[in-house]
Amino acid sequence: MNEFEILSLSNLQFQQNATYTVAIFILFAINFYLVRRSRELNMPSYGKAIISALSLTSVYGGIQVATFLRGFQHNAAYSLKQLKESGTKISEASEASIEIFGNPSAPFNASVPDTPQIIFYGIILLLLLLGTWAKVPEGTYDK
Repeated sequence: MNEFEILSLSNLQFQQNATYTVAIFILFAINFYLVRRSRELNMPSYGKAIISALSLTSVYGGIQVATFLRGFQHNAAYSLKQLKESGTKISEASEASIEIFGNPSAPFNASVPDTPQIIFYGIILLLLLLGTWAKVPEGTYDK
């Protein structure tokens, strides 16, 4: 592949990843709404368990999407580096992509996202689970 094809394919992958990320954040909005409603209605434990399962599934989906993003970035940089090493001249933007995404020496094969994304999704999960199961002050949801 030439540089244009690599960058075009990467662009399509980033657009797909952005769409999935929006879907994950819509799921998070639904999760937070359900957590609030479960508190307002004083939902029984089985309802809270279902909400917790949905929360876990949503966070897992977010981690998967973040992992895909890391893989797309890493593999684009790897392909550009391979192209450069073959003697083809590449643009400064492609050179910057290689440097920004870590100057990879092999294709991406890990199954975890970057550390900040793990922390972000861990905090979201903590908020959802504590919001579902933790005690609230007396009178918070009284009308």
